[in-house]
Formats: sequence, C-alpha cells, structure tokens
Amino acid sequence: MATPRTIITATDFSASATRAVRQAAHLAHAWGAQLVLVHVFNDSVWASLKAVYDLPGWNDVKPLVSQRARLSKLAAEIEQEFALSVETEVLSGRASQQIGAVVAARQADLLVVGEHGENWVSDVVLGGTALKVIEAARVPVLLVRREHPALYRDILVAADFSASSERAARLALDVFPEAQKVLVHAWLVPLEASMRLGGAREEDIEHFRTREFTQAEAGLASLLRKLGTTDDHLQTLALQGSPASVIFDQAEARGSDLIVIGKHSGSPLDERLLGSVTQNILYHAGCDVLLSA
Repeated sequence: MATPRTIITATDFSASATRAVRQAAHLAHAWGAQLVLVHVFNDSVWASLKAVYDLPGWNDVKPLVSQRARLSKLAAEIEQEFALSVETEVLSGRASQQIGAVVAARQADLLVVGEHGENWVSDVVLGGTALKVIEAARVPVLLVRREHPALYRDILVAADFSASSERAARLALDVFPEAQKVLVHAWLVPLEASMRLGGAREEDIEHFRTREFTQAEAGLASLLRKLGTTDDHLQTLALQGSPASVIFDQAEARGSDLIVIGKHSGSPLDERLLGSVTQNILYHAGCDVLLSA
C-alpha cells in the first residue's frame, strides 16, 4: 500500500470524534492527502429527541441545514489550522452504511474513527456504530483514542503468521517507514496446565516450550522474508503468553502509540467479522489501533 491519498473521517461532533478528526488532519497534512469530513444525520434519533424533549422552537429547526453549517465550520477550522484542503459530506441514514458508501465512492485509502460518540452509547468503550463501521470497511481503519501532534513513533504489529497479519505488517511498513516497529508473536504450549495435571515432567514441558519458541522464531523469520524488507527500524519478538496479554504488555512497556493488527486470523468464517483477539485489542488497548483491510 502506498501512502494514503484520500482519508475519510466520520464525526458526530462529540469529543471522541473530534480527536479522530484532528488526528486524521495531522496524518493528511504529513502525507499531503485529501481529507473528507463526513457526518451522518439519523432521522430516527432526531425524532426521538423531539419526542423526549418537547422544547419550544424545536419544530422550526432544520437539523440537516444546521449540521451542514456545523460541519462546514469545523472544516474551515481544520483547513486553517493544518493548511489542508478539506471536503465535507452530510448524509442521512444509518451511519455504518452511509460511511461505508462514502469510503467506496471516494475510493478512500484510510478511514479514521473515534471509539464512541454521543449517540454511540451502547458501550462505554467502543460504540456499536463504530464497531459496525470497522467491521464493514474494506479499507484500513484507524481507531483513535488519543491525538498525536506528529506521526506515530513506536508501532507494535501483531503477527500470527496469517495472511491478515502479513497485510497488517505490510501496511505498517509502507505507511510509517520512519517509525520504530516491532513484529510481536505470542506463543503457548497447548494444554500445558493439563499436561502438568496429567503427570508430565517439567523437563517434558520445557521440551515443548523450546519447540514452540523455535517454531515462533522460524515463523517470524519467514514473515520477514515474505515482506522482503530491509527496514532498519523493524524488530521481531516471540514471547510466551496469550496474544492479547502479550500485545498489551509490550505496548505498555515500549510506550507504543499505535498497534497494527489484522481484522481476523485467517478464519474460514466471513472475513468481515473481527477475530476475538482483534476485538480484545480494539476494546482494551490504551493506544490507537490500526486495522488492515
């Protein structure tokens, strides 16, 4: 993947969405990319608001007009602050469907979203709408939790040797060539606790640990060969533990500001569905997360 040329970011004007917009602007400025701000107006939410809050004058409000004005004002502020060309689109309907349609129509290279917004309250960590957008997107999706004044400095790439994780590694290498990067693979001895309960000797278990570690190291070496990279900023690391725990621990220890991971792990199920490790990372990572397409 080349450096993104068109970046789309969705906003509902919440604080979380504003962080995503500003991070998208930082990236667009650094890459010389076109930035498109999208707001999706939901008629049913507006109808519910009027039904619950019967305030004087609400019947005279034209929400689409006011939202267009608000989005245009935000675009003008971003243009001035970041020296960017910013386009806007205000749409009506279901957010996940409309955002996906804009991404396809614009042939976007990257979609940037916040973790939740003021209407995405079904989950306090990752809103239902955000999750649907991420699952449906056919381009890389950046989930923003923090605003960074510059490009990402330290990137952790989750490597499970699937085609999905290979795409994630290529994405990190192509888009962030100057960042420090580490390919992390987590390995375990299957059913180690059960083996011990069954009377396995410690030296037997250690033998299997050595075998798993050796296979992990070989897998990382094979991945590097497939990537064909000579990136001096790239390291590999094979660690014992469950994938999510290893990723969280390493990201915290390194002070990583971005985790890059595939949407799934090569499951024969529908590729639109997020794998369990990917969902765990999305929900609980303390930094931004980039999902490869």
